[in-house]
Amino acid sequence: MQSLRFELTDEQKLLQKTAKNIMEREIRPAIDRLNPKEAVPKEILKELLKKTVPIGALGNVIPEEHGGAGMDYLTWGLVYEQLDRAINSVIMITSGAAKAISSWGNDEQRQKYLPGLLNADLIGCSAITEPNVGSNPAAIETRADLQGDHYVLNGTKMFITNGAVADIAIVVASVDRSKGAKGLARFIVDKSESPFEAHRIEVIGGEGHLGELVFDNCRVPKENMLGNVGDGLRATMKSFQAARCFVALTAVHLAQLAIDASVKYARQREQFGKPIGSFQLIQQMIADMIAETEASRLLAYRALHLVDTGTRNNAASSIAKFYATEAAVRVTSMAVQIHGAYGLTTEYPVERYFREARMLTIPDGTTQIQKLIVGREVLGFRAFD
Repeated sequence: MQSLRFELTDEQKLLQKTAKNIMEREIRPAIDRLNPKEAVPKEILKELLKKTVPIGALGNVIPEEHGGAGMDYLTWGLVYEQLDRAINSVIMITSGAAKAISSWGNDEQRQKYLPGLLNADLIGCSAITEPNVGSNPAAIETRADLQGDHYVLNGTKMFITNGAVADIAIVVASVDRSKGAKGLARFIVDKSESPFEAHRIEVIGGEGHLGELVFDNCRVPKENMLGNVGDGLRATMKSFQAARCFVALTAVHLAQLAIDASVKYARQREQFGKPIGSFQLIQQMIADMIAETEASRLLAYRALHLVDTGTRNNAASSIAKFYATEAAVRVTSMAVQIHGAYGLTTEYPVERYFREARMLTIPDGTTQIQKLIVGREVLGFRAFD
């Protein structure tokens, strides 16, 4: 039986510390100067992303020969957990688009798009979900019809992270509806060459720059197909395994922020002549918050370790995703409770942590879908096709 190692390497510790310092000294102060009720403007967003380039945030697991940082997934997870909520999803999705091009693209595609994505000159997104297609990507309705030297895309993508600000979209579309999932392909859609509409979607939590993308006779050069016809669903589902781990770590990040805020408040706030942190039920809530967050963190790291080893990990990543996101809802809710009436106000950050945590139970597969995946892996019965 393989022994478990919980000690980080010196390099991992340094990357963690450096990432945390950049967030505290450069990213968060810049975010705090902006209007909290408005999305971060695109140009400012790119400036903030560029501050993370020295720690390899955008290049993370992409091989060095393609311009990336060459991290393993676990090391990237350790760094990712430190990233501020205002930019972490933008980084995750942009680097995900870059990873798709690195893994599935040809040399010409890599040379054209990777430098911009890895240096924060370009923001990327992955366009999968549609108004009628959520948990079943095999049913994608967006069409890609070959006309001469171009594919013409028609369809709408919904709830796309980074969609409102993306320069590059990796779009999953059907080349042949009669073949079902085997007729799906992915396309690199460069907005500067193949214009499409992008409309911002305002949601609970307010982060992520969610967008609705509309492709109306959008002409994409046929050389922009990523991989081959039939690769679309397989590549998309494979990417979910790692993505779910990073959503879990976003939840861990929020839960840890909620713990830190609650500990600080419980030490300072006094009732009945003493700090509320001395009350038994406050201590119980904080202990529960810490336990749930530590469990979530370890589940996410275990799943990332399995990704690194190439071990099939559908159940592990799904467990990490549903447990961590649901735990973050519970932890941030307890943080609001500890703060009492102040927890309901915008004077303290815990109400924002709660809203952002609640949002995380939906993307990259809902809690219920994750549980069905675990059930399928354990029992061998498919609850859905």
